[in-house]
Amino acid sequence: MSGGELQVLADDLAHHFAQVFSQHAGFTAMGCGAEVLSYQDLASRTATIAAQLTRGGVTPGSRIGLHLQRGPDLIAAILACLHNGLCFVPLDPEFPPQRLQDIAQDADLTLVLQDTHGEGRFAMPSLYLQTAEADEAARLSWPAFAGRSPAYMMFTSGSTGRPKGVVISRHALANFLFAASSRLGLSAATRWLFITTPAFDISLLEMLGPLWAGGALEVVGSPAHKDPDALLAVLAEHHEINTLQATPAFWRMLLKTGWQGRAGLIALCGGEALDATLAENLAPRVSQLWNCYGPTEATVWSMMAPVHLPIGAEGILLSHSLEGYRHWVLADSGAELVAADEGELCIEGPSLANGYWARDDLSAQSFIGWQGRQLYRTGDRVQRIGEDAYRYLGRLDEQVKLRGFRIELGEIEACLRAIDGVQDAAVKLQGIADEAYLVAYIELGKGVCIGRMTIRRVLQQRLPHYMIPSRILLLDSMPKTASGKLDRKSLVVQD
Repeated sequence: MSGGELQVLADDLAHHFAQVFSQHAGFTAMGCGAEVLSYQDLASRTATIAAQLTRGGVTPGSRIGLHLQRGPDLIAAILACLHNGLCFVPLDPEFPPQRLQDIAQDADLTLVLQDTHGEGRFAMPSLYLQTAEADEAARLSWPAFAGRSPAYMMFTSGSTGRPKGVVISRHALANFLFAASSRLGLSAATRWLFITTPAFDISLLEMLGPLWAGGALEVVGSPAHKDPDALLAVLAEHHEINTLQATPAFWRMLLKTGWQGRAGLIALCGGEALDATLAENLAPRVSQLWNCYGPTEATVWSMMAPVHLPIGAEGILLSHSLEGYRHWVLADSGAELVAADEGELCIEGPSLANGYWARDDLSAQSFIGWQGRQLYRTGDRVQRIGEDAYRYLGRLDEQVKLRGFRIELGEIEACLRAIDGVQDAAVKLQGIADEAYLVAYIELGKGVCIGRMTIRRVLQQRLPHYMIPSRILLLDSMPKTASGKLDRKSLVVQD
């Protein structure tokens, strides 16, 4: 890494974005349908939102929710938060209102920023984006803030039924953006298609990665961002798009629609394990295929590896740690494991989260001191194959991934048990890859009669769509082990 590159890391987000916006003022920053914004346009819109937040009394260090529709204002609002030294918390309008309310209250937000279409009702004050023309007097000054200051808080599924807020610092985000853009070779020629929900942290690479490199992004609005056919139409219309990130499940959906691929496309695949079959189908259709791995607690991705054909006998490995990251495999005893041994994957580096918001107990369990280093325990079981190369073997706990979303089965079970009349409940992931789905097993109290539709409606008020079980099975009693514990192995799909 050169001295200039080290300076980018040392100067945090502010220094780098100030340079990019200054050097690329007349170049395209983003598009959204028929709307196209230059860097100068985006800077003006960002400055207007930043000024509105300041007038609203929001001071540096405050936490604010972003309840905004997919569009240029979402990106401008994120930049405005970074400019003002605020910690933003994404509140996807497509998520259930009660879940958003719970997150907003748990995060102790100062206010929620909404657009003119906002229909959210929150316990804290709301500030609506101004729809007037951008203030020409407004300018982005990009003041510097402490690197440890929170940049954003991303809520993930929690095993106790309470989502966990992962706090990512400005320095962690800057380090990741630098490392990822360097690994991918992002530049002013980058044209990225933004399709991921802002409640999924990989969206930050789609929104900020192109801007970090002086490139541009194309924002796909709702509901087209979840529709493979609609995305194919966008790709057909925008021949300049050369970068796309998606989960394995979404790439499979694109292939099933008959997509033949695109020459020159950089394809990123992550959020779930990339299997050899998908890689063999996808790699020939694109210019580059990247296998990405990383938990929210380590700021998006910590490993990004190019996939080359043919796939070796070891399958698709996790490898190629990003600049500043280091991965370790530890045994239960805490001892480091050598090649061929299986253990827990742990991550070291400057992009580790500050911890979990208001959850010191969980932070102490997951962020540990080890031989003078700070590590994050991922909960992923791996086999160390060689230097910086690992075979993924699954989870050590009851956490699963479904279509890219990390889900604590315990959170769904807690919601089920909170329903009047439910005696006990368990949830399992059935099937693999794009055939995977959630199954809920429920034991009702004696004399209780509750229908599956009633249970489903209750869950829809509390959980996002991807956490709603596809099948709900009512059992006379839950299977138990000899010690009286729930026998999960005996839970099978029944007709």
